[in-house]
Amino acid sequence: MAESYTSVRGQAYAPGTSRLIAAELKRNGVEILLCDAAGEILTRGAPIDHETGPAGRDVLSFADGMRFETTDREGLRALGVIAQDGWLARLEGWHPRLALVVVVCVLGAIAIWRWGLDLLVSLAILATPAPLITSMDRGNMLMIDRTMAEDSGLSLERQAEVREIFTTLSAVAPEAPYGAYRLEFRAIDDMGPNAFALPGGTIVVTDALVEQFGDEDILAGVLGHEMAHISERHSLRQLYRSLSVYVLIGMMAGDVGPVLEDLILDGGVVLSLAYSRAHERVADDVGVRTAEAAGYDGTALAGFFEELDRRYGGIGPEWMSTHPDSAERAARIREMQ
Repeated sequence: MAESYTSVRGQAYAPGTSRLIAAELKRNGVEILLCDAAGEILTRGAPIDHETGPAGRDVLSFADGMRFETTDREGLRALGVIAQDGWLARLEGWHPRLALVVVVCVLGAIAIWRWGLDLLVSLAILATPAPLITSMDRGNMLMIDRTMAEDSGLSLERQAEVREIFTTLSAVAPEAPYGAYRLEFRAIDDMGPNAFALPGGTIVVTDALVEQFGDEDILAGVLGHEMAHISERHSLRQLYRSLSVYVLIGMMAGDVGPVLEDLILDGGVVLSLAYSRAHERVADDVGVRTAEAAGYDGTALAGFFEELDRRYGGIGPEWMSTHPDSAERAARIREMQ
């Protein structure tokens, strides 16, 4: 098929001008000739450069500055003025196999998100230095105190009673991965009866929780639950899953910390995350076991969830938005006994 080409038609233009003229590229034995439509020779010799232009056009440059354009790439190959495509170029060309490649890429991306992301998150946690995690707590507490919280109005005696429960639980709870557990009291009206854990080991309890659910067994269950979030690194896992693109960039760059520092130390990101249902089940289980190991009634946590569900019906304080399905979880806790 290649031998059927005797010439290649296209357009030419001389150096210093953009006026196109009809032209033809021919081979005369071993010599390459570029001629105009009348057959007059415009230049002789093989082209010295080959470029691929827009719309699939091939542009040949000659030593004297003449240029020749054509869309007949097969003709140029048959004349021997450009090389046959290599295997990589052939793969880049359109072929029905591209549809298969696209499908494989999509399935691969789904597989990475479904199974590989957990591995990526675990590696990111291992690569994150402990001082950065404790800095998260400081950043979040500064943000909380600046924007949404006031000093606790609980009496020192009542705070001491809750701290005693907290200390008893800390002695039997799973080890805090970034130092000791720390307890803070705050008055946060928008959160209602609530407690939440920060990644570095800080647990914040609202005044409303102590005032409305002051039973020591309930407080022990709630505190044990939050300790479990810390010991299992749930906050970090949710954070890195949410910021997985930044984690990937950081790991490719060789250091996760600098990439994420501005995002995770500003104090707002961690608090905006909701734990997964799997994390909540683990925290319930560990929290109940911790409370019972400390001598408290673990099923009191079920009573707490039942009361939340009765009072708010799923649309109540912040606890309800980040800790869903209170009634279901209460039933599950009672089944554990």
